[in-house]
Amino acid sequence: MSESEKFSLLKFAGSFFQFLPWVKTLRYATGIALVGFAGLTIYRAFFMPTQTTKQITHIIAQPGAQVTVDQKKEEKKSGIEVSPFVEGYGFAESDDRKGVGAKAGIRVDF
Repeated sequence: MSESEKFSLLKFAGSFFQFLPWVKTLRYATGIALVGFAGLTIYRAFFMPTQTTKQITHIIAQPGAQVTVDQKKEEKKSGIEVSPFVEGYGFAESDDRKGVGAKAGIRVDF
């Protein structure tokens, strides 16, 4: 049977005044903090539901130069919003070339 070192209260108390144990403790604490921060970032980015408010404004011009502003608030409940889109555009070049075009796709908002 191997003989192990007996516990010494003086040796334990003296270790608080040594440099190397504090360096190891700070290294472990920094590593745990970085792993926790990365986990929290991933959780908040992909799994935590966010609630944002999007304000939609419609300006309606009526006869007699009277304008009515209709504002609606739309709440976005999920963290990821997927929406299809179609955009049209036109262009004119300096050498009298003109053209039109369009883009279509799926927009993903986080």
